[in-house]
Amino acid sequence: MEARNTNLRRARRAKALLVSTLLGTLLAAGGALAGERGGDPSTPDGAGCKARYADTRTHRGLVIGLNAGAGGSNFQYKDGSRSITEDPLGGGFGQMRVAMDVSRKFAIGVEGVGFDSKEDEADWELGAALLTVTWRPTGRGFFLRAGGGVGGGDFTHPDTGEQLNIATRGAWLFGAGYEWRLGRHAGLGLAVDGFGVDGRNLTGHDDDHIGAGGMTAQFNWYL
Repeated sequence: MEARNTNLRRARRAKALLVSTLLGTLLAAGGALAGERGGDPSTPDGAGCKARYADTRTHRGLVIGLNAGAGGSNFQYKDGSRSITEDPLGGGFGQMRVAMDVSRKFAIGVEGVGFDSKEDEADWELGAALLTVTWRPTGRGFFLRAGGGVGGGDFTHPDTGEQLNIATRGAWLFGAGYEWRLGRHAGLGLAVDGFGVDGRNLTGHDDDHIGAGGMTAQFNWYL
């Protein structure tokens, strides 16, 4: 019963963080969109607004980005023929990136991603540095993101409680989201990302999969 109550508390905290991130971002984006819809009084029918929007989507150059939000751990393994997924631990999830817009639809960059959790007696600190590609299929707000690189950190063995260390192993990231442009030099969005670190032969189980995922508010500066 105690373990069940602990899991319920974790789920409630993670849900509250995710909801606050979602609402805060949507409110800010709604205000930005309302401002853009006002149009340019010097042009008829908001044509100036349309021209400004088109201009923000033709950026070529450096992009600096920051994501912050909430997430959960992911630990899967095989015990004989059984596939086991441990209960996720809630925690903070964040990303930083430096990228280059090479076209209206593609950006290439270097990205750091991290997850931190201090739930109960478990201690997770995972991170990765990756080369990423961001693809905007329509050339507008929706985007997909993927990358590969190296990662590592510390996490708690679910069976023994032992603190294990991962050092410089292969890592990957996949994500998706939507961004609202706030004029020529800024963007605000929502993103859902997940990353994993190679955990083979680390815990003694077969096919260890270690990682984390989260929902974040995304802020980009276009230079």
